[in-house]
Amino acid sequence: MWNRSFQEMGIPLGYGFKQLLFSSCANAVVVQAQSAGNNWRPERLYFRLGDSEKYKPIGQPDSLVSQEFPFVHPSKPLLAYNCLKHKFSLDAQGEERHSADWHSLNVYDLASGAEIDIVNQETIVLPEGIVKGWISTIVAFTDLGLFVQAGLSKESSRMDYVIAEVSVPTHVLKPVVALPATFM
Repeated sequence: MWNRSFQEMGIPLGYGFKQLLFSSCANAVVVQAQSAGNNWRPERLYFRLGDSEKYKPIGQPDSLVSQEFPFVHPSKPLLAYNCLKHKFSLDAQGEERHSADWHSLNVYDLASGAEIDIVNQETIVLPEGIVKGWISTIVAFTDLGLFVQAGLSKESSRMDYVIAEVSVPTHVLKPVVALPATFM
């Protein structure tokens, strides 16, 4: 196992480690991988159990979807992560512009190697009076719940940010703490 390349360990060519996580209850190592060069590549998540020599991909994201902000649960073999869908377009001057929108919040079972829940624009239950909402980051994943930073809007021209709890599996987003003066 020692002195192997990333590729031999299951991490694709062109990727390097961004973040390393460990789930003690699953005895699993989680790697967040990012582009190792100057060219854009979506961030990817891989894991391996302690006795395995190879990393396996987490989920099957589309080629323009990045897996970001991973959090391991402290007492369950679960991993939560946020996904962004990237877009590339040309502006009026012909310059390439890169942007991304929230795609989903996923919960993955490291013991079974399966996605167990996905929250997205179609399934999220926003608070009453909110016309648009999205999850920007995961801030905590504990026995008390899954907590995120979310943008919520009562009107299309203004977005307010909050720390919110996301209920798994009902997908209800419940604001907990307002974040005034937060800009994303």
